[in-house]
Amino acid sequence: MSDLDFGRRMLRIGRVDRPLLVVDARSLRVCVGLWIATAALAVFAVFSGSAQISLPEALAALVGRGDDYTTMLVLEWRAPRIVMAVLLGTCLAMSGAIFQNLTGNPLGSPDVIGFQTGSYTGALVVMLLLGGGTAATMGGALTGGVVTAFLVFFLASKGGAVRGVRLIIVGIGVSAMLASVNVWILLSATVEDAIMAGLWGAGNLSGISWPAVAATVAGTAVFILAALALSRPMRVMQIGVPFATALGSNVRLVQVSAIIIGVGLTALATATVGSISFIALAAPQIARRIVRSDGLALGPTAAVGSLLLLLADVVAQRIYPDSPLPVGIVTVSVGGLYFLWLLLREGKRR
Repeated sequence: MSDLDFGRRMLRIGRVDRPLLVVDARSLRVCVGLWIATAALAVFAVFSGSAQISLPEALAALVGRGDDYTTMLVLEWRAPRIVMAVLLGTCLAMSGAIFQNLTGNPLGSPDVIGFQTGSYTGALVVMLLLGGGTAATMGGALTGGVVTAFLVFFLASKGGAVRGVRLIIVGIGVSAMLASVNVWILLSATVEDAIMAGLWGAGNLSGISWPAVAATVAGTAVFILAALALSRPMRVMQIGVPFATALGSNVRLVQVSAIIIGVGLTALATATVGSISFIALAAPQIARRIVRSDGLALGPTAAVGSLLLLLADVVAQRIYPDSPLPVGIVTVSVGGLYFLWLLLREGKRR
């Protein structure tokens, strides 16, 4: 393709009369298939587990015709947990896609470059040092994530530009320092508070209630809608900052907005159930390979993230039924191997 043809193609991408939402047929099929798989897994999670019930009994409870025990098991214990796993899987996956697009590096996810650790630090400060409640903890997690994000980007910037590898290295260093701060905060707290905060920090979906789901939906809806609205400007930026600027994009505004939205999605997830690693790292890469696209694929990425987190939670509950594991332990165990493979793969490219 000649430079003239490439420029004309870029101008067509940046035209103001281009539809706001362009749906690719393959992406649509992938999304439908992934959400069907997620729904099937959710049905399995409803009627299986340590207290097994039949599928007809579970369906009867969902429509309000079950007995008291089945209704409590399905509607009060399992259903909120399933909905929360799907919602937070979407948030973490979209956050990972935003930061990987922003940095141009598959390792540039919030759990690798320290933003999730910063959210955890902010939550611990409010929870253990200031004695704040749920709403204050969410605010602390959001503040900690945003401050960490801008600190990492400031330290990683050189000449006004942020290099992907430099961002990864700086992020890992900041994350290590914040992790030591988190350990100090936990050691300074009482044994009971430290145990509860430690279990929460491992990423735990246990004890989720409908009010918590409603609060999380209200908190994340704004960021999810903002991410969808920002998807088009971020796609334009993929062609390069000079081209995006020539097409009229406010690159700095898009970058700052992307940071706030990505950190907000991660911080709210961390404030709700603790740190859940590697969903943000793996989901965008898996989605891109499924849809065969190098661009920003928020729809498939959200579907993959929901399926991954729900699957991890189902596995966590059933490995040791008598003592279920926090979902974060499962994602770390599996995601660590994926992270190692991705790191080696990126190293061979350089």
